[in-house]
Amino acid sequence: MTKRQFKENLLRGRGCCMQALQEDRENYREVILWACSHSLAFDPQCEGSRAWYLYQFICCFPDKETFLTAAIDSFRHTRSNGNWKFLYLAELLNQFSLDGFSAAQQALWHKYEMLYAQLMKKKLSPGQHFPQRDDFEMLCIILAENKTAFIKIAEDIGRLYEKKSLYHAYDFLWLYDSRGRYYLTALVREAMKSRYLEKYLIISQEYEKVTENRKECRPQALPLTGVRLSLRLQRINDPEALLPYAEAYLGQSEPKARAEALTAFCRCPYPKDPLPIIKDAKSQYKSLNDAAWEALSNIRHPLVRKFALEELKGNPNAALPVLIKNYQEQDARLLEGHIQAIPVNFRDTTGWHGIHLYILSMKDDRQKAPASLLSHIYETTYCSCCREYTLYQMGKRRLLTNKLLQECLFDSNEEIRKYAKRILKRREKSTACNK
Repeated sequence: MTKRQFKENLLRGRGCCMQALQEDRENYREVILWACSHSLAFDPQCEGSRAWYLYQFICCFPDKETFLTAAIDSFRHTRSNGNWKFLYLAELLNQFSLDGFSAAQQALWHKYEMLYAQLMKKKLSPGQHFPQRDDFEMLCIILAENKTAFIKIAEDIGRLYEKKSLYHAYDFLWLYDSRGRYYLTALVREAMKSRYLEKYLIISQEYEKVTENRKECRPQALPLTGVRLSLRLQRINDPEALLPYAEAYLGQSEPKARAEALTAFCRCPYPKDPLPIIKDAKSQYKSLNDAAWEALSNIRHPLVRKFALEELKGNPNAALPVLIKNYQEQDARLLEGHIQAIPVNFRDTTGWHGIHLYILSMKDDRQKAPASLLSHIYETTYCSCCREYTLYQMGKRRLLTNKLLQECLFDSNEEIRKYAKRILKRREKSTACNK
């Protein structure tokens, strides 16, 4: 594996990187050093930061301090700007800290004090976006690994509540939910000795009461429109319930109103003749054109399939989801050629992620995606969640080799690692019984 291939597979979170590193770790040292200052996760909100994943590679080297120095230097220069790099580096340093490196722990607490000072000085209106506060709370959760650390953090936040009226319990609700409830007994006891801890406890518990009251007195829900309406209709799964919305769409003549009415079918199938939607997919009005193509991607119909095949060459990004929905076995080679030709990059500038999701959703229509496309998604996707779902489909179709499962044991996705371990263990038992 070349260094460039190793770097791309590292960004994908694949386990083959560990296998390559075990064969020649020095060849990839520079890439691992680079990763100590660059976030690896494609979608951190769904996948996590992948800090644990990177640390497994670092543990293969005898000089962990070299990588620790790089991570600390990057963390010190990282500013709060609303992205996920801060969390990634904080969790990476926490991995070092858990491994006994005091310098990592010191770097985390130094950043804590720096952000706390910024929170004390900040002047803003309540509710204004404040990334420093978000990063501070994430750091608090990481550092509050024991009772002593949590009590110190809670006291600091209590001081913040008392001295800066713009902060309220909602600003640090995640911390209280994930750590405060666990240490609640100690918090109540220590609050008798510190007015700042008492302040923290009172505000946190008062917010709980307000939240409960809000749940009991929920305002009447607004009428559903757009995607929310379409999802509701999808769950109802009653063609009769869709007819009034289809009639409402057909009754519109203005492109804007027609596009808005058509959003009712962006997640559920249109119940009538699709010819009007096919015509709207040729509209010069972008909003109507987009809404029509989105609606067509939920319809299985001979006319829709024919239209998708006609448009595939000139408008592949719009036509591919429609063809996937209307897939037939004779389309396999055509579909493979178009999808495998889409460049797959970390930023998803080509829309590959959405196309991969359409392929994986073919099972919902009891369709089997071509095996080559499942392998393609597994090998190229930067989304470990998509790789996980791909693996499950490959497993059901008996497409998983022992070699692939061995690679999966080192994947960034914990569920993939568990799945591979379980399947390999089952196969070992089966082999032993057959002897």
